[in-house]
Amino acid sequence: MKLQIITLLIFTFYNFSILRADDYKVLYTNSNDVLVDGKKVQVGATFNDKSVITWAKGVERQAIKAVNTKTNKMCLFVSQSMEKNSLTAFEILTANKHLSTHTPYQEGQEISIPIKLRKSFEETYELLDTLVIDTNVKLPSSLSLIATYTYGDTRVSKTLKTTDGQIIIDHQLFNINGKALQPCDVTLNFDLYNKDEDMYTFIKADVQLLVVPEIAKQ
Repeated sequence: MKLQIITLLIFTFYNFSILRADDYKVLYTNSNDVLVDGKKVQVGATFNDKSVITWAKGVERQAIKAVNTKTNKMCLFVSQSMEKNSLTAFEILTANKHLSTHTPYQEGQEISIPIKLRKSFEETYELLDTLVIDTNVKLPSSLSLIATYTYGDTRVSKTLKTTDGQIIIDHQLFNINGKALQPCDVTLNFDLYNKDEDMYTFIKADVQLLVVPEIAKQ
């Protein structure tokens, strides 16, 4: 009888684990050499939490953009900061959860706006769809935040959307003359522009951004 109970518990736990496992459909990858369960990753293929993802050696910042088929939420599997070359999908998602490394501005602190903004930025970000950076800094109408990056031989500067103490970075930042660019790694520099004084104030340089295209490669 005892053996039957133990067997039933194991079977129940196994089935519960299966029911909880999430499945993912690949929408995009920036490296065709990534392996999922020993096979080269392909757009449209599916895998689950227990699938083993093996990153290609010698290639930095590899990524797989996928949609959770149960929740319809998009997620990003990234090789950066992975100590092992092969990890399960669940391990990668867990390790890749964005942890804040900056000291946020606290209400009541007597700090200038540029310093408040500098304290709000981290060194690395990932742009899956829209990136929202909380700053608790509400910019007056005379100030705007400018992002600058280089794409090929072109140097691009654009004004970022800011609202209620938040900085909004979306794919429009990488849309030039109506043409959507699909960069992978971008280095952003930020400056604060005062239109009343026609003056720029340096905020942050060399912020790394991994950009994942909105549309999957066919």
